[in-house]
Amino acid sequence: MKHALLIFGFTILVSAFYWYVSLWVPQKRTEPPEDIAISADISTDEMIAIGEEIVGGKGTCLTCHTMGESGTGLRFPDLDNIGAIALTRVEGQSDVDYLAESMYDPNAYVVEGFVAGMPDVSRPPVALTDQEILTVIAYLQSLGATPTVTMETQLQWQGQAPTTPAVTPVATGESRDGETIYASYLCNTCHTLDGQAGVGPTFQGIGSRLSKAELYEAVIDPDASITEGYIQGLMLPTVTASRFYDEVTAAELQSLVDYLATL
Repeated sequence: MKHALLIFGFTILVSAFYWYVSLWVPQKRTEPPEDIAISADISTDEMIAIGEEIVGGKGTCLTCHTMGESGTGLRFPDLDNIGAIALTRVEGQSDVDYLAESMYDPNAYVVEGFVAGMPDVSRPPVALTDQEILTVIAYLQSLGATPTVTMETQLQWQGQAPTTPAVTPVATGESRDGETIYASYLCNTCHTLDGQAGVGPTFQGIGSRLSKAELYEAVIDPDASITEGYIQGLMLPTVTASRFYDEVTAAELQSLVDYLATL
């Protein structure tokens, strides 16, 4: 009886110790983004300020784009001076239409050297409103040019789903090994191999954390399990838009999983 009481007391002490330690461990909590109240009569300067807030917050733009020295994203083109660049990207297309299309139908035009994969930000999980997108356009125009949009500007994409199919320069043909698949679909731009946090969780040591069955699920159904602190619903549309699920064969998928399992 005495021995049992000692064990019980020891268990209580250990539990209390770990409870106390847990109080000192920083807790990371991710709140869902909220729509920003935007009135119809705000000034251009107010639109720019709201747009900048959205780019760095709800829009999650800087998780995949850099902006000069700001941001850590390498997945998509740098946004520095985009207000001036937008006028030259697509022949015959205005800067406003280019910037709008890049958000409503982002895979209609893919900058050379990058692959399709950016999701329509007017849909979940980002889900920017038409009004929020107008303010983002105003802010992006201000980066190298003078904003011309107002809250009354009408965009042809407002309230519409994108119709342009995703495109990708990734070549298919002979069966590719897992490391080639990993590089071809730019997995390394969201998932690092050096332990540093990126747009997605690091893949350093992932082979010791997940079984091959779990790795298969992470690729095929990426929203089935989300690492704390990351956005649910972002990976699936990104991978889908890159045509990964259309182009990667079963054998190549197995090779990719085998490669990840070695990390």
